[in-house]
Amino acid sequence: MTEPEKTVTEAARQKVIRQRNVATALVLGAFVVLFFAITIAKMQ
Repeated sequence: MTEPEKTVTEAARQKVIRQRNVATALVLGAFVVLFFAITIAKMQ
């Protein structure tokens, strides 16, 4: 494998990892909001 191909592959891998991290953060944030809403609903 030549150097440019390795760089392109590495860049693509980093992009996939970043997208996965963003998706995980969004799901975690949705759970936080859900638990907050449930807690507020139970208090009333």
